[in-house]
Amino acid sequence: MAESRQQTAPSAPAAAVRASRTIRASRHRVYRAWTDPELLMRWFIEPDGDMRVVEMDLRAGGRYRLEGRIGDKPWAVWGTYREVTPPSKLVYTWSWENDPALGEPLASGSVVSVEFHERGSETEVVVTHEGFATERARAEHNAGWIGCLDRFAAIAEQSESEKEKR
Repeated sequence: MAESRQQTAPSAPAAAVRASRTIRASRHRVYRAWTDPELLMRWFIEPDGDMRVVEMDLRAGGRYRLEGRIGDKPWAVWGTYREVTPPSKLVYTWSWENDPALGEPLASGSVVSVEFHERGSETEVVVTHEGFATERARAEHNAGWIGCLDRFAAIAEQSESEKEKR
């Protein structure tokens, strides 16, 4: 009697996240706010969290590592810069380790691209994050990037208006 075998196709990776914001600040200023460790600490993490480690070697092949806590739950993000093209584009790998209560961890291999498009006196920031193993991880990171861009816009625009007052 022939043995019946059922093969299951491997599940396709979840779709990429794409989030964008137009920020009332110059492209140079916006790029700096994304790549300056002091400014990054002000927008990257949610208000109820803190960032304790920011290490950035901002060059192709350079590494970065961010660590902190949300409440009593630790998290860490790290990777390698694949492309650094000031002030227009960054591409880097993204590995995420966290307390399970903060969301689904990511397998290594996801990639983030950040593009900075000049739009007159404003800058459009486009974040594309791909390589999610599950839909849940994609949805959690989608919400995370939207929150990051909201906080980022406030910091970048605030810094630009402070500069104009001088």
